[in-house]
Amino acid sequence: MDENEDQRQFFRDLGATSEQAVEEVRGFEENYYNAMRGALFALPGGENITEKLHSYIEQDFGAAFAFARELSQARDFQDFTRINAEYVLKCLQLSCAQAGDFAQTCTALASGATTSPALYSLG
Repeated sequence: MDENEDQRQFFRDLGATSEQAVEEVRGFEENYYNAMRGALFALPGGENITEKLHSYIEQDFGAAFAFARELSQARDFQDFTRINAEYVLKCLQLSCAQAGDFAQTCTALASGATTSPALYSLG
């Protein structure tokens, strides 16, 4: 095996290991999501919030799996650095978009709760 083939094998192994780690974390994340879902379900608008959280989880894991697949295709450390930088950028973009979306959802729920007739009937 030459040095280039050694590097390619290293990145294939690294990608496979990364994919396995993402899969394991996904199991923990799903358990956490299910626990939160049960807690939030009783809150007004809780169903909307849990749907949002689940979509964020799916987006994040989709990006992580894509990263692991791309990582396994790296040819050298320059490729690895590019793939890693693109993944970090993707994570930042997802986080910003998700934070904005979540804030908008919570604001809409809060403004709906203040005008809800059910609140006035509690007194």
